Amino acid sequence: MADVTVRAMREEDAADLYALYNQPAFRNGTLALPFESFEAVKAWATPRSPRDVHIVAEMAGRVVGAAGLRPFYGRRAHAAEFWIGVSEEFSGRGIGRQLLAALIDTADNWLNILRIEMTVFVDNARAIALYERFGFVIEGTHRAASFRDGAFVDVHCMARLRAGTER
Repeated sequence: MADVTVRAMREEDAADLYALYNQPAFRNGTLALPFESFEAVKAWATPRSPRDVHIVAEMAGRVVGAAGLRPFYGRRAHAAEFWIGVSEEFSGRGIGRQLLAALIDTADNWLNILRIEMTVFVDNARAIALYERFGFVIEGTHRAASFRDGAFVDVHCMARLRAGTER
């Protein structure tokens, strides 16, 4: 989308992130709980390390999506995990694709990350399709990994190895 800008997250994005975090679709696709406080969401969105990358997709001065990349340490310093979320009203417009492309570019070309991994609910077909388009593969399934809407749900473990490094 030409009118979407992907940029670093800023402190003044907190109110938009709070609104995004508390949308039912965001909560349904993540481990977010209902009724999180503004302070809790702000703390969640704050990088935990100087190596963390937190970005947003902005449209007309409003944050419509956000994502983060968290590299691991020590013997796992070659790997990272990520999260991503897009506003319900802007879903399906390529914003998630732009955010994920920016995270992968940063991981591959700036942080020397070999492996990016995450978990995704098995019923989140759109997210799984997006991740597969970027080279992620399902490595396994955690059964009853989370409790959502009164039921236990499974998640797939997915990962992507940087191009040219597959074993």
